[in-house]
Amino acid sequence: MKISLGKRVLTVLVVVSLLVLAFTNLALAQAKEPELRLAGSWPFPFSGNAFAPEGIGVCWWFAYEPFAYFVPATGEYIPRLATSWEVEENKLIVTLKDAKWSDDTPFTAEDIECAVALIQAMWQSSYAIADIEVLEPLKVAFVLDLVDRPVDHTVIHSILTDAAITSAAPSHVYGQFLEEAKEVAALGREIWVMERKGEEIPEDVEKEFDEKSTAFAEKVFQFNLMKEVGYLPVVGTYEIDKMSQSEMLLKLNENHWAAENIKIPKVSFKRWSSNDFVWASLVAGELDAAHPSVTKDVVEQQLDAPDSHLQLVTVSDLGEFALIFNHENPLLQDLNLKKAIIYALDRAAVRDIAIWHAIDVSDYAHGVLKSMEEAWLDPDFLETLTNYKVDREKAEATLKEAGYTKGSDGLWHTPQGEVVEFTISAYGPYSDWVLAAREIAEQLKAFGFKVDVKIIPDGMQGPTLMAGDYDTAIEFGTSWWGFPHPHTGYSRLYDENGYLAEVTRFPIKEKYNTPWGDLAPYDELVKLQQVMDNPEETKEQVKKLAYITNEYLPIMPFLEKVLPIYYIDGENVTGWPAKDDPIWSLAPGAIERLYILLLSEGQLRPVE
Repeated sequence: MKISLGKRVLTVLVVVSLLVLAFTNLALAQAKEPELRLAGSWPFPFSGNAFAPEGIGVCWWFAYEPFAYFVPATGEYIPRLATSWEVEENKLIVTLKDAKWSDDTPFTAEDIECAVALIQAMWQSSYAIADIEVLEPLKVAFVLDLVDRPVDHTVIHSILTDAAITSAAPSHVYGQFLEEAKEVAALGREIWVMERKGEEIPEDVEKEFDEKSTAFAEKVFQFNLMKEVGYLPVVGTYEIDKMSQSEMLLKLNENHWAAENIKIPKVSFKRWSSNDFVWASLVAGELDAAHPSVTKDVVEQQLDAPDSHLQLVTVSDLGEFALIFNHENPLLQDLNLKKAIIYALDRAAVRDIAIWHAIDVSDYAHGVLKSMEEAWLDPDFLETLTNYKVDREKAEATLKEAGYTKGSDGLWHTPQGEVVEFTISAYGPYSDWVLAAREIAEQLKAFGFKVDVKIIPDGMQGPTLMAGDYDTAIEFGTSWWGFPHPHTGYSRLYDENGYLAEVTRFPIKEKYNTPWGDLAPYDELVKLQQVMDNPEETKEQVKKLAYITNEYLPIMPFLEKVLPIYYIDGENVTGWPAKDDPIWSLAPGAIERLYILLLSEGQLRPVE
């Protein structure tokens, strides 16, 4: 039987159509490859250099991993790049997971040796690590030396949970800097030891360190991995696929030790330009999870909407919002003025304006989180502290007693006759911080201070405050991220390398009058570290630091932040933990760790 030309043509057309359909379906399937959609920030142009001023941004925890995660709600360590660890006298010995970098290079103890040298040289920190001993390819010893002070678990905790120590400087990439890094690090540690011993630093030693560390930093800053290497080697769960200024896409690191468990091969980020933008993206179904600050009525409306898949979990962010003071400004060195500011301020009103789900503010400014106050500071002790409940009459009396006067213009003037004038800086992308700054400014203007709000541009918060280019600013206060203990918060405030110590310029080594005599907060922080294995002595030391913080006001806390975690369940991804699961407490400080744990355990998965 002969087939007509028309039928042959029809048959070919059908086959071609089927092939086109098959390829189209395949393309659609590939285009819809499952991904977790998040929001964050990253430097652009992107160099991939962890030691550059802005690092690698939001992909940090996806690219790098610590030895372990710590879950504050349970006190549990979850191993990541370590299989085990033990303390022998002054050594922390860690056995490493058999892992690989994304470029097939084995992950070994030499990577850790390189990272620690770079960290000490570039960041001038982690000097408690006196040496690194490479015992085996997969075993490393951290030799700890705190200069006649006991090795405590906060140092060990920081080593175990710091992803930079394991991952920031793979030796096959940064090895070219290793010897010079060791030289600079050794000089930096020499100075650190002398400071700890209370010795005066010789000028020639300080000059040599400044010159060598500056030259080394400039050299490392110029290193662009994306140009010189062509990619960013990662030992974490995901590596960079592609990016622009507004979007970043990560793909699964096929070499990751948990790759077989991971059911979502891609993670994408929209740039976190503002809380409003992130919230709009969530509501539009363009993101799967985020933690923007949004007003109560807007959230409730969305949660109650028919067929809404939006879910909300709240967990203490283990941090507080504070108004910080630049103590290089002579005006703000006056304790009477700082006390008047806090007396004049209705902090509860600021909380209601800035972030409705925050924990009620304390009437004190002692540096212990409100949610932890009862556990650390008994009522009898609190009665010995100055209570800063809003009291504008007391604020006026405090100023008048110190020689301040209120002019016919309604403005307060210093004892020297100058108008009390200052700015409140707030980071633009954080709308809750901007709202808080504006509310504080309005209250203080109504009281009689000349106050303006100054917006810090995207990416410039740290550099601006580090440079001292501010009067007062909204910042995180004595936060307890990672390790929920007063030592964590007070280290931020009173340690030589503490972030708040650096940006506030508060004199941490000066002595202040207390019921226990004249005490320097830096010295008391050191003593707290020494007694942390003794609960009763620990509480006594916390009281001393709480007293100094409350009475001398290096910062002014105004709320304890609760982290609102919004997620869409059942549209794109599913498998989120129950709302009472303690694993949510892993989120404060770096919420990406929570996402990574859920991904690498295979719990988060695409909707079928």
